[in-house]
Amino acid sequence: MVIDAKIKLTVAYDGSEFYGFQKQREEPTVQSVLEEALSRINHARIFATGAGRTDSGVHAVGQVVCFKPEVQIPVKNWPKALNAILPGSLVVKSAQVVGENFHPIRDAKYKVYVYYMKTADYLSPFERRYVYRVPVELDVKGMKRAGLRLIGEKDFASFQVTGRPVVSTIREMYQLGLRREEDDLIVMKLIANGFLYKMARSIVGTLIEVGRGNLTPEDLDDILNARDRRRAGPTAKARGLTLLNVQY
Repeated sequence: MVIDAKIKLTVAYDGSEFYGFQKQREEPTVQSVLEEALSRINHARIFATGAGRTDSGVHAVGQVVCFKPEVQIPVKNWPKALNAILPGSLVVKSAQVVGENFHPIRDAKYKVYVYYMKTADYLSPFERRYVYRVPVELDVKGMKRAGLRLIGEKDFASFQVTGRPVVSTIREMYQLGLRREEDDLIVMKLIANGFLYKMARSIVGTLIEVGRGNLTPEDLDDILNARDRRRAGPTAKARGLTLLNVQY
C-alpha cells in the first residue's frame, strides 16, 4: 500500500555511539543521523520527533520516532530503505501509518526503562557498554522496599537533574521492580507515565545507595518530600539504562 501520511517508526540504538537522542550543533545524535537518512530518501528536509530525549550513552530497543514523508513509499518498505543507509548502531525495527494528530510524546501512555547493574569484580567485554558495575555487594531486598515507596503519583522533583524546564514535576510510577539474575546481574525495571530529565538514573543511583547501606528505604519518603535534588543519591551511569518500549 502506498501512503502519504505521518509515519511512526520504532527504532533501536546503541547509545554508546551517539551524544544522546536530541539533535546538537556538531555531535552525532540519534535524531540528527535519522533525519539525515530520512532527508536523503525523501529528497527534502525531514524533521523527526522522538518519544523521549535519551541522554548520551543511554540505549533503546523500542524508541518511537514520527515524521511526515515527502515521497510515496509503501509503509512496509521504510525500515529496509532506512537500514540500508543507517549505521549499524541505529536500526529501524518497524513502521506504521498514524493519524495526522499523533504525537510520540503527548500520546504516550507510559514508558518502560530497564537498568542493568552487576556486583562483580569485572565485566566481560560484551557487557561493558550495557551494564554498570557496582564494586560492592548490594542489599537487593532493601532496594525493593525502597522502590515500593516511589510507586504511585508523586512529586519527583528530587530526582530531576536541572536543565530542562517542565510544567510539573509530578509523575505516576506504575512499577519499580528489581530482580537478581545469574552471574550477579541485577535488573531494575521502571514503568511510569513520564520521566523527568535523568529521573530514571537518579532513582537508580539513590536505590544503589540504599543497597550499599548509606540510605534506608524509609529515607525515600523524606527525599520525595524535600523536592531537592541534593537530598537524593547520585545519577547512575548512562550505559546501564535502556528504553525498552513506549506504550500508546
